[in-house]
Amino acid sequence: MGLPQRITFNDVDYNFTVANTEPITKATEKIPIIINNETIELIKSSKGWTSSSETSTISPALAQAIGRAIELRFRL
Repeated sequence: MGLPQRITFNDVDYNFTVANTEPITKATEKIPIIINNETIELIKSSKGWTSSSETSTISPALAQAIGRAIELRFRL
């Protein structure tokens, strides 16, 4: 597990943790995160990042922003 990370989205701060067991590389297409005590898997597609769960508590725009923050952090 990684260190907690923070993102500000629409003037609200969100804390999340990357919960992967394998190293994140440019070939990584699925990244599990823990946000609001819920584990969500982010999936990379040609349109960007989306959450795998349809009943997720995070919006698609927030999932996209978290995916971009992870890309910047891990230099993908």
